[in-house]
Amino acid sequence: MVAQTAQGRESFRGVRPLNPARDLRQVALLLEEAFRQDLGALHAWSRIPLVRQLGAALVSTTFMPVPNESLRGFVYEENGHILGNVTLTLDDSRERRWMISNVAVAEKFRRRGLARLLMLAAIDEARARGAQWIVLNVRPWNEGAIHLYERLGFETVDTETQYVRTRARTITQAPLPIRRLEKNELRAGFELARAGMNERLRMFRPPSLAEFGVRFEDRFAESALDVFIFQSTERYGFFENDVLTGTLTLHAQRIGTPHKLDIRVLPAARGKVERGLVAAALVRLQEFPTREVETRVLASHQELVLAFADAGFVPTRGLTLMAKGFRY
Repeated sequence: MVAQTAQGRESFRGVRPLNPARDLRQVALLLEEAFRQDLGALHAWSRIPLVRQLGAALVSTTFMPVPNESLRGFVYEENGHILGNVTLTLDDSRERRWMISNVAVAEKFRRRGLARLLMLAAIDEARARGAQWIVLNVRPWNEGAIHLYERLGFETVDTETQYVRTRARTITQAPLPIRRLEKNELRAGFELARAGMNERLRMFRPPSLAEFGVRFEDRFAESALDVFIFQSTERYGFFENDVLTGTLTLHAQRIGTPHKLDIRVLPAARGKVERGLVAAALVRLQEFPTREVETRVLASHQELVLAFADAGFVPTRGLTLMAKGFRY
C-alpha cells in the first residue's frame, strides 16, 4: 500500500516509510498538534512558536518510541510536507504481536482518507513480518477513528477509564468488612484480577505480579518507594465463606498527589460487593490527608463503574484497546 510514484521529493505524494533523520522535526510538530490535549498545559500555549517547538520536542519523546530494530513507521507526504504519521512496534517484545501507535493526520487534511492509507501500510507491514495479532489504543470518544479501525477488521477488547473523586461526599453505603491481605494471600489477589478480565484482555494486557506484591523483591521495592514519596501502600481483601471475593489496593498519599485506588471483584460476585468495597476504601482513606482519589475501571465491569459514580467519581480520560488477528 506504500505509494511508489515519487519523481523527486517535491513532487512526491503518498505514503512512504519513515526516515527519522529527515522526518523527525516535521513528525514531532505533527504529533504535538495531534496529541496536544493529552499534554494538558501545552494546549493553552500552543500558539506561541517557542513553546510549540518545546512541546513538539516533548511529544516526540513521549509518543515516539525509541528507534530500534523493531520500530517501523510510515508518513504521508505531499510536496515535501508530512501530513500524517503512523508508528508500528513489537508489542511487549513479542515477535508475533505488533502495536500501531501515533496515528496522526494534520488537522486541515483530515477526512481525506490519509489515516486509512497509513493504517493499511502498517497492517501490510505487520502481516509481512508474520504477525499473529496487531493491536492499538484509541480514545473511546474518538468515534471516527474507532469506525475506521472497525472497518479495517479491528475489534474492541475492552476500555479502561480513569475516574477521579475531587470532593468528599458523605458515605451512605455501608462498607464491607475487609482485612489486610497476608503475604500468602497476595497471589490469590493476583489470580482474582486475572479472572476478572476477558480472555483477550488477559492475553494482551495481563496484570503483573508486581501490582499485587506477590514477590519479595517487589514488596521491598514498593516499601522503599513508599518511604521516599511519603506514600502508604495497603492491600485488603473481602472474604465470603473463606473465599477471597474482592480486593482493594490503596496507594494513600501523605503529601501532594492524589490517592490511588484499585478494586477487583471475583466475576461470580459482581453486582453484590462493589458499592461496599468502594465505601470501605473511602472510609480507610479518611485516615489520611484529604486528597483527590483516582482509580481505573474496565468498561466491562459495569457494576463497579456504577458504584464509583454513586460515590462521586467522574470519568476523566480513557483508552480502548482494539485488536486484529491474521490468518495465514
